[in-house]
Amino acid sequence: MKIQYFINCIVFSLLFLGCESKRSISYNDGDLPQGNRTKYNFNLDWKFIQENPENAQIVDYNDGSWTTVSCPHTFNDVDSFDDYSLGHHNGEENQWRGTVWYRKHFKLPDSDKGKKVFIEFESVRQIADVYINGKHIGQNQTGFIPFGFDLTPYINFGSEDNIIAVKVNNDRGDHFRDNFPLVWNHEHWHPTHGGIYRNVFLHTMDPLHITLPLYDNLKTVGTYVYAENISDKNADIFVNAEVKNDSDTEKTITLEAQIIDEDGMVVQTSTSEKTFAVGEKFTFSTHTSLTNPKRWYTRHPYMYKVLTLLKEGDEIVDAYETPLGIRSFEFNKDTGFSNNGEYAKLHGWGQKPTNTWAGLGAALPDWLRDHTFQLMDEAGGNFIRWGHCAGSPAEIDMGDKYGFVTLMPGVSGESEDEGETWDIRIAAFRDMIVYYRNHPSIFIWEGGNWAESAAHYEEILEIINTYDPSGKRLMGNRRADVKTDSEDYISIEIGTEGWEREYPNLPIVESEYMREEAPRRIWDKHSPDDNFFSHPNIQKNTYKITSEQYAVRQVEHWWDKMGKKAYHVGGANWVFSDGTHGGRGQTEATRASGEVDAVRLPKEAFYTTKAMWRPEPQVHIVGHWNYKEGTKKDIFVVSNTASVKLYINDKLISENKTPESGYLYTFKSVDWTAGEIKAEGIINNEVKVTQTKSTAGQPVALKLTPITGPKGWQADGSDIALIDVEVVDAKGRRCPLATGRVDFTISGPAIWRGGYNSGKEHSTNNLYLDIEAGINRVAVRSILEAGTVSIIATQKGLPSASIELTSNPVEIKNGLTTVLPQVFEDVLTEEPMPVHTPEIPEYIPGKTNKSKLFTKFSYTGDGKAMLRTNMHWGKKAYTDMEENYTVVPKYLRGAEYIRTPNSDNRYWARDLLQFIAGANMDIYVFHDDTVPRPEFLLEDFKDTGDDITVGKVKMSIFYRKSVKGESIVMAGNSDDDAPDESRMYTVVAKKRNN
Repeated sequence: MKIQYFINCIVFSLLFLGCESKRSISYNDGDLPQGNRTKYNFNLDWKFIQENPENAQIVDYNDGSWTTVSCPHTFNDVDSFDDYSLGHHNGEENQWRGTVWYRKHFKLPDSDKGKKVFIEFESVRQIADVYINGKHIGQNQTGFIPFGFDLTPYINFGSEDNIIAVKVNNDRGDHFRDNFPLVWNHEHWHPTHGGIYRNVFLHTMDPLHITLPLYDNLKTVGTYVYAENISDKNADIFVNAEVKNDSDTEKTITLEAQIIDEDGMVVQTSTSEKTFAVGEKFTFSTHTSLTNPKRWYTRHPYMYKVLTLLKEGDEIVDAYETPLGIRSFEFNKDTGFSNNGEYAKLHGWGQKPTNTWAGLGAALPDWLRDHTFQLMDEAGGNFIRWGHCAGSPAEIDMGDKYGFVTLMPGVSGESEDEGETWDIRIAAFRDMIVYYRNHPSIFIWEGGNWAESAAHYEEILEIINTYDPSGKRLMGNRRADVKTDSEDYISIEIGTEGWEREYPNLPIVESEYMREEAPRRIWDKHSPDDNFFSHPNIQKNTYKITSEQYAVRQVEHWWDKMGKKAYHVGGANWVFSDGTHGGRGQTEATRASGEVDAVRLPKEAFYTTKAMWRPEPQVHIVGHWNYKEGTKKDIFVVSNTASVKLYINDKLISENKTPESGYLYTFKSVDWTAGEIKAEGIINNEVKVTQTKSTAGQPVALKLTPITGPKGWQADGSDIALIDVEVVDAKGRRCPLATGRVDFTISGPAIWRGGYNSGKEHSTNNLYLDIEAGINRVAVRSILEAGTVSIIATQKGLPSASIELTSNPVEIKNGLTTVLPQVFEDVLTEEPMPVHTPEIPEYIPGKTNKSKLFTKFSYTGDGKAMLRTNMHWGKKAYTDMEENYTVVPKYLRGAEYIRTPNSDNRYWARDLLQFIAGANMDIYVFHDDTVPRPEFLLEDFKDTGDDITVGKVKMSIFYRKSVKGESIVMAGNSDDDAPDESRMYTVVAKKRNN
């Protein structure tokens, strides 16, 4: 037995370097072996022109008069966030669109001679034509998916110059529905900010190398790492690495895969060996077992890395690093989501992958993307759905390290596409999966933002099964319920607005809920109005709510739509940061649906989501404590504790033990008194958390606070320094009602980017800015010259304030640097389990309230719609109004109908109401003719000539036939502005016997 044991051990050692052969190796930060591979930061020192000159790709073109820029770069940073939203879900369209050029001069050292040279673009908006030394090498038009090219045949080494030229076009069709083939390149979905708006890298590597995961153009897939048989005692780790021998000789190579923990220790190693013929491409496969693995949880996202080495003898010729998170998971239709066997409710946000920032556009340094993730993490998020198109590489890394379950799309608008559009989409979906498949934070692949045909679903699943066969990830399409084809292919329902469950046999996760809007600057109706209710466009707004109301509704929407449903996985609040895409409020320069504004300053809604979702005890008093004498108002407190006590100046006002919507404690008609208001969060009669807000005094000073990346402000031409400017009282407390203009002066090597005012046009890029709710934020961009920048802020009646910022030099030689973009590191924390969970109603699996006619029904408005049977006089007309039908035409009696919320009478969405006909039936729509008739009604329905009276409002009855299985989609009540007192339409159906 002993002899056999040692034989087995020797064999195992040879295969996997296990047993006694396991070596003790550790690496310091940034000290991993590279072999013959170098990754250059290719962002710095480009030439740019916002024109389309002829022959700009040729080597000897004179670009001396062009502007010097660094990437990430957009040419729409100066013409964005400066116009009012157009309303009706249309985004800001007044941005420069057309063709521009970038050129970059660089030299590769002789030490790189003989190596392979690849360029990687993390993406370009929207169409990129790439040239090297005058040669056109390809095009990419996805706008969001990384792509690359092999530059080796065209490159010069040593003292000879090289020139990369990129022609970029961001134009688009006028209407998002007709914007073919790139239907997702429209401000209805994403601001059309053009440029090389993400990072660019240059890779040099040995002719025998591990390939890059850039399928487009290169047709290579890189590494694929995954875990099987996962438990707290063991995980089997599999490593596949695609290797190409572009040398001119046969090579015998050993692949060594090292698993490295958070501390830099090599905890396991496996090897494999092969002889490569010239030109051969082969995928190494090796695996090993890891004892007592530290697993990836949303609350403790522990990350390993796999370092894959190619060795020729003892020499390391190539090295490649791949992320590894070891986790098991289940999405269950009855019990929701579990991670490594541990239940976790998912709560977080949808976010646009452009991630736009006022004054900066879509071109952000990675650390600012990191800053946004830190805010989402602080507010209790553990879930993100990238809206319509893929997030950036840096942001998917951040999902890994901050513990965000990620729902990841490729590219799409909101349609089932055909022809060239589909060809581009499905290729982008493949490229996205190849690039991102190793990230543990991705749990769901989103096939599209609309339902597909069976043939399309089969293509989607074939790609997943080909390139991510062991990922075990689910696949779903948002709005899959608009087609019966979906049922046979999707494995998770991606819902919208959380009201109804359409697939009883599938788990459900929410993609977009709470789509209301409110700016940060308007506190409540008892506070001074800062250009909101007094705004000349206020009557055009779909939403006329304050920051206080918006914060309270965050709680109500979360709890009613997802939180209290035991079976519901959870979902994405739409969206995290205000942007210029698809707003419905014409008083604003943004779609103000974020928990933070467009420069990432938190709204009160940020703190209410934090008070619900963070696992530690939380309590938040919504609003401020600076009111006029005699003010009496309701005080709202949000807390994840079991009860809340409220005090004013240490006097107990009341204790509330019965929260609404799980977390909302309301204290009615509280008299304001100057001093302090305090809330205590209580569990089991013990105070677990306290918050106090004080009455601020008169403004006496401006306070400037800088924010830079973790390694400081870099003089790389694209790094950003932020400066918060606050109005404070004599004790240094922010004055929450302070407003007014602040003027700035700047001197030194930097470019002023400024900030914005949410309710004003043309407020960006100016050397002045209004304070909003006591604070605002501005940005300055570095140039390639390091040095000290001085900024002075002045406001009438207050002493000036000043600050100095110093940018750090970045070594760049011949257009290249190995200093990579900075992000925050060493952020791993372990969060506790939730301190308290409100009581959740009992869930009875299989119990549904469904219609036989309105099948797969969904409603995406703000209010709640309900399915009702047996239409008759005396039936309630709306979910939110006490008005009944008094006279109903005889031919409609006994019909089924959809009781809509009248509050959505001015709400517009393309897919507001949807269902699949459960039988051959007649469909009727009651429509208020004081409202312009929407397109769907004019195109698909005929006016019967009959009317119905609801209360005092006469509504016309429209009609169409429908056959069983037909998908019906209806948009908003009107495509234009609707009167305030108008009525929302009602949909009625009656089975047809023929």
